[in-house]
This record gives sequence, C-alpha cells and structure tokens, in this order.
Amino acid sequence: MVSETERFTGRVEQAEQLDAPAYAVANALSTTLEVTGTASQPIQNTLHGTWLGHPLHPALATLPIGTWTFALVLDTYDTFGLAPHRRAGNAADLALKVGAAGAIAAAAAGAADWRQVHGRDRRTGLVHAALNTAALALTLGSLALRRRGRRGAGRTLSAAGWLTMAAGAYLGGHMVYRRRIGVDQADRSPEPRGFLSVLSLAELEEDRPRRVEIWDEAARAAIGVVLVHHRGRVHAMGSRCSHMGGPLDEGWVQDGGLVCPWHGSRFCLATGDVLDGPSTAPQPRYEVRINDGQVELRRIPEPGDEALTPEEIEASRAAVAEAADGKEVPPGARKADEVLFEHHQILRRLFENIEAMDPEDPERRDMMRLLAGELEIHEHVEDEIFYPAVRPVSEDVPVAHAEHQQLADMLAVTLRLGTSTPAFEEQLRALHEAVDHHASAEERSMFMEAQRLGDRRLRQLGAEIEAMVDHERESRARSAFRALKIRLLEGL
Repeated sequence: MVSETERFTGRVEQAEQLDAPAYAVANALSTTLEVTGTASQPIQNTLHGTWLGHPLHPALATLPIGTWTFALVLDTYDTFGLAPHRRAGNAADLALKVGAAGAIAAAAAGAADWRQVHGRDRRTGLVHAALNTAALALTLGSLALRRRGRRGAGRTLSAAGWLTMAAGAYLGGHMVYRRRIGVDQADRSPEPRGFLSVLSLAELEEDRPRRVEIWDEAARAAIGVVLVHHRGRVHAMGSRCSHMGGPLDEGWVQDGGLVCPWHGSRFCLATGDVLDGPSTAPQPRYEVRINDGQVELRRIPEPGDEALTPEEIEASRAAVAEAADGKEVPPGARKADEVLFEHHQILRRLFENIEAMDPEDPERRDMMRLLAGELEIHEHVEDEIFYPAVRPVSEDVPVAHAEHQQLADMLAVTLRLGTSTPAFEEQLRALHEAVDHHASAEERSMFMEAQRLGDRRLRQLGAEIEAMVDHERESRARSAFRALKIRLLEGL
C-alpha cells in the first residue's frame, strides 16, 4: 500500500508543469554566475561545501529548523502562561531572527546545489525551495507583527511558518535519503588489496582518460577505475564521480585535474581531492606502478577504512604468533573454530527438534527457552573472545555483530508468540534460517580467515571459549540472569 507521503512526493516528481519555471530560475542563476566569469568558481565551491568535505546546505538548514522549533516551544509556553511573558517572548523573537538569517544562508547554498540537478529531482527541489521561501516569508511577517505588539497573530504566523518549513524539510530529506542527492556516489571498493595488472602502458595516450575494471568478489561487481597518463606519470582514481556518479573516464584533463563531463567537478590527478565542485567528496585513489610495461594498481586505503591489506594481515599474524608463544596451551585443547562449529550444530539440532514437536506439546516452550539460552551463550562467547581475536585478520566482524543484533531482535519476537500458533511457526522458520545463515557465513569465511592466527593461538582461544561456555551453563547467577531475561521477553 502506497502511503500518503509517497503519493505526495510522487506527484511532485511527476509534475512536468514545474519544468518551465524550474529551468527559468536555474538559467537566471547560471546567467548571474556566468557574468562574473571565473570569479564565481570560488563562491560556488564555498556554497557547495567543497572546502568542508561535505555539502554545506544540510548543515546550514539545521539552523532554521532548530531555532524555529525552539521558538515554537517558547511561544507555546508563553501562550499558556508557563513561562515569564517578556523573557519567553524575547527569546522566541531572537530565535526567529537567528533562524531567518540561517534560512537565507541555507537558501544560497541550496540554490548552488539545486542548479546541478535535473528532471524529477529539479522539480522536487523547486517545491522544496518554494516551501522554505514561504516559511521564511511567514517568519519575517511574524517578526513584523511582533514588533507592532500583535504577538498573538505573530505566534500564529510563525507556527504556520514552522509547518511549512516541516513540509519543505520532508522533501529535502526525500531528495537526500531516497534520491541520494548530495551523498557520495563513488565506488569505494577496497579492491585490489595488492598490485594487480590492468593494462599495457602502451595503450595509454597522453591526457586521454581510460577506464579499466577491477572485480570485487565481496560486492560481486566490477569497479571502474580511470587511468590518466599525464606528463610522464600514470594516475588512477575511481571512475564514478562522487557527486552524481558521472563517468570520469569520459571527462577531460584541465589544469592538473580530471573534469567530470556531467556537472564539471574537477579532481586532482595526483591526490583525487576536489579542486572544483559541485562535488564535495574526494575520489577513491589507487597506487600505480609500472612493471615490465604493464600498469599495476593497488587501492590506497582511506582514513577509517577497515579493509585489510596483505601487509596488515601478515603483521597481525606475526604479532599474534609472538604473543601466543608466551601462553600455555591446555593439553587436548581444540581450535576455536572447531568449538564454535560444534555449537553451531547444537543450535541447528535444537531448531530441528522444536520444529518436529507437536505444536500442542507443552515441552515445546521449554525447548524454546533452552534454544534462547544457547543462542545467548553463543553470542556472548563470540563477542567476548572470538571476534576481538580475529578482528586483525578478518573484515567480517562488523557484519557478524550486526547479525547478532538481528538474531536477538528476531528471538525476542519469537519468544512472545504462543508455541502452538501459526505465527510462531512462521517466525521460528525465519529465525532458523537467520541463525543458519549467520553460522554458515562464519564457517565459510571467518573460520577460514581465523586460520591466519595460527594453530597455537586458535587452540588457546578454543580453550578460553570452552571454559566460558561451561561457566555460562554451570553458573547459577548467569543461568538465573538468562532465565529472567527470557521470562521478561516472553511477557513483553
């Protein structure tokens, strides 16, 4: 079923009658900028937020949203006599003025960004701007009434302005979160981790961008990279423009930068940084070397990137091996992946037993509680012992944590259902599939990557995991805690 908000945005996006006024406004803005010549580019870069590394318009838009909302609260207090009259009124007036100044600045930044969008997004942006302009006009009218002593009418007008602003903000959110206007659209795959031959150097022409592709097995997609031979050096960056996904390999070289053919963003060949907007995010970069006449690439990690390189994995292995040498390995200790696989099998059998039971069997509820307890134990030992240990050699840990949260949420829903109901059967099946997906993914990937830690370290971890599992099952305090938690979930 389509919601009313979906219908509203759909009608705006399909309103072709908005195209003529939208292009008239955009052309007027363009003409104004063109008259100033090259002097307008620094102004545009400032308004886009190129210097900030993020679009400036959303940051500025928070000022009128926050201050006008604050003014609405103060006016409400003032109306009902919940705050000192003069102090609340004066504070509300000041908040409206600050918000109005912020709205004007946000409008300037928004207009610079909006000039670069077309089609359905330009229509939405025009209505977004019209609503926000109306909200600003209502707010300014409210301030004029307040100065004349007509505070009641002023409060009514600013409240109408707030509602109009909220509608405009909704369309702004739609453009960003649904239509992806202003978000980074570059392909930021970590591949290739090591140098990979992609092209013969003889195939590159001076200042003629050339696209090659890298296969990302995790994403199951080809990632485009653009190569540029410029003044005796080969440069490489992501071929999908971070602004709106334009094909940089179809662009041109200008003043040491690569220009996107769609909206004119210019990126430094050497660093991938934005030289001219509207883009605000730098392009993914690749280290280039020439080996036996072949161009070889390696992805340069970005700040905060969790992708592991072969060098980092090798360094982690060496550090783990050195630390493990000083610790005893209990006789007969099994490897961590073997212990966890055995627990995966226990969980699978519990699911099979519950599914095979008569829905009216009262013991089915007890079996469900047993499964919930084992799932809790499994999550606890992985979070506390296994995941921290394998994080230096596996990129799967963040996803595994996310899956744990998903399993916990699904388990809570399942426990609240009667075990003889069709809804329980459906939810149990979904939970079973989710647990099996999580376990199978670990067995295929994380357990294999964990072998990089070495046999000795894995056996140390295995002993720690078995000891924690035994403690979780035998400790009265821990058992009581899990039982209380399960009972609370059942009663919610």
